Amino acid sequence: MHRRPPHPIRVIPSEATYYPGSGQSVYYVRGAVPALDTAQLDQSHRPVFIDAEAQLAQYRLLLERLDDATLDVERSRELIHKVAQGL
Repeated sequence: MHRRPPHPIRVIPSEATYYPGSGQSVYYVRGAVPALDTAQLDQSHRPVFIDAEAQLAQYRLLLERLDDATLDVERSRELIHKVAQGL
């Protein structure tokens, strides 16, 4: 599954000094027209859809920070294999 586009698996290593998480599931949908971008948040009472530019900017920043905190795809794969070998 890790080789199937467009969903690469990336790992935040346990040595990471921070985790810039949101505390809930966030799906960010972007396309060719940025004004149509939408974030979906899974909340206990119902899903919430965000499309206001100011709020979307915050979620883009969150996702950029998460991207910076993760290992690249190859190193993530290596770490997963190493952990699996230790089981």
